[in-house]
Amino acid sequence: MPMQKGNSWIVACRVVTAIVSSFIFLEGGIFIKLSTSYLLPGMILERPLYGQSGELLLRKGSVLTAQSIMAMRRAGVLAVRVTSSFETERGDELNEVIQLNALKAVKEWNKSFDKKIFATLLKTIEDIIDEILSGKVVIGSLSEICLADTYTYTHSIDVAILAIAIGVKMGFHRKKLICLGVGSILHDLGKTKIPNEILNKPGKLTPDEFSIIQKHPVYGYETIKEHDINRISAEIVLNHHERYNGSGYPNGLHSNEINELAYICAIADVYSAMTADRVYRKALPPHEAYEMIMVSGEINFTPVTVEAFLKCIVPYPVGSIVYLSNGHIAQIYRQNPGLVFRPVVKLLSTGEEINLGIENNIVIKGLVPQENIRQFAMEGGAANVSLSTACKPAGNS
Repeated sequence: MPMQKGNSWIVACRVVTAIVSSFIFLEGGIFIKLSTSYLLPGMILERPLYGQSGELLLRKGSVLTAQSIMAMRRAGVLAVRVTSSFETERGDELNEVIQLNALKAVKEWNKSFDKKIFATLLKTIEDIIDEILSGKVVIGSLSEICLADTYTYTHSIDVAILAIAIGVKMGFHRKKLICLGVGSILHDLGKTKIPNEILNKPGKLTPDEFSIIQKHPVYGYETIKEHDINRISAEIVLNHHERYNGSGYPNGLHSNEINELAYICAIADVYSAMTADRVYRKALPPHEAYEMIMVSGEINFTPVTVEAFLKCIVPYPVGSIVYLSNGHIAQIYRQNPGLVFRPVVKLLSTGEEINLGIENNIVIKGLVPQENIRQFAMEGGAANVSLSTACKPAGNS
């Protein structure tokens, strides 16, 4: 029986690509994200949407209308998560309120440098540490649920959360985790002194513009030193763009000259930036960013930080829609610990569950590209979803 147009959003949600702007830990959780360019009326928000000051704009579970979709586009919202029609195994989520409290605190401190506000920021960092230590998982990123013009702040909080998770995997004690969290959440503080037209330039930066960008770690470091923040956190801010092989900036440090906490912030910063949608470029799929960092030990980062990072991230987050080598399209249903490229999937055509850790003759070929989703949904779907009804994968593994 042909699918009615009123239910077309269900089909769209089944074939939406999880082009991720952040991360999900190995314990997993659904992560279905779609560019606002491809949203359709009737789709349902999986996560709420917040404004510049953390005010609620759209609630979780809101049914999207043509008007709300246009409003999001005008406000600079690049992508949102929508509800999948399949159930997936998801972990206990990190408290979104804590992340929003961190957003408010870091914005307010950057304006006033008030000691009481910094104490509030420290409290939110400790709350994040407690959440991660208790086994909470991150479902998506803060930059995904806030307007685009808050990116510098939301990105910094996303980096701090991932950095703390890496530190936990490395067995850091609480005081060290706090230093890591402070340095990571303030790592881009110096960008407040960089003109927006350079930060958000859609084209390639000129040599002069890039030299201005390269000053932001020094600007941030100088600001932090003025306000008597601990030396280790200050070094994270100064050195988060330094690289193992000496190719980084501002001082061209290499190898053991760079503090391990700066390496952790750096790797979290790179992953968060690569997988975030920006006005001037699309996000990389998580599996591509994962693979790029996987081979970067002793080039950009230390092998030990790369190893810890890979324990915090999965290449195909739960909820992702993927292209299988057997001619079917499936949704990632559950992770297989230790087999990150071979999770448990469910076929979209039948709902059949396949454990790729056992079925060694089937592999993931890539993500289903977003640009075909809207057309597929408007056509009402198909009884059998397979390679013949979809497009080429968005990058091969």
